[in-house]
Amino acid sequence: LYRIGREARRAVTEARMKVARALNAKDPSEIIFTGGGSQADNLAIRGYVKGRSARGKKHIITSKIEHHAVLYTCEALEKEGYPVTYLDVDAQGHVDLEQLKSVITDQTALVTIMAANNEIGTIEPIAELAAIARAHGVAFHTDAVQAFGHEDIDVRELGIDLLSAS
Repeated sequence: LYRIGREARRAVTEARMKVARALNAKDPSEIIFTGGGSQADNLAIRGYVKGRSARGKKHIITSKIEHHAVLYTCEALEKEGYPVTYLDVDAQGHVDLEQLKSVITDQTALVTIMAANNEIGTIEPIAELAAIARAHGVAFHTDAVQAFGHEDIDVRELGIDLLSAS
């Protein structure tokens, strides 16, 4: 209702549009700003598995080398009755695609794998991981904090349903 508020709203709307364009999101309203990457991971994972889109499914799949924001969220959800499968990685830190295929069940709600590892720099095959999830009707989340701004990320082309960035 006042000038400073209108200016702030305009700035947030413009920022939302820029991020949506950068990621090739369908609609700027899909962009949610949080306090940072860890909060974004927590919101994406908890928000999805506890929301209507999960259709009552509770199983989560992630990797053993995720950022603590993802691992701690998954560990907390395990205590709440959400089964979590932690995928192995090879010597270079790549997720085992065959293992992912073998552990998806009809109760899997979400696969969450980071785009680029913050410690060893591994770039995961996001398109392939997302395609496996999609083939089973499972949502795919990626923690892209380390990749955003350094790698081209097209959420539609890669098949990403939820993405965290900072």
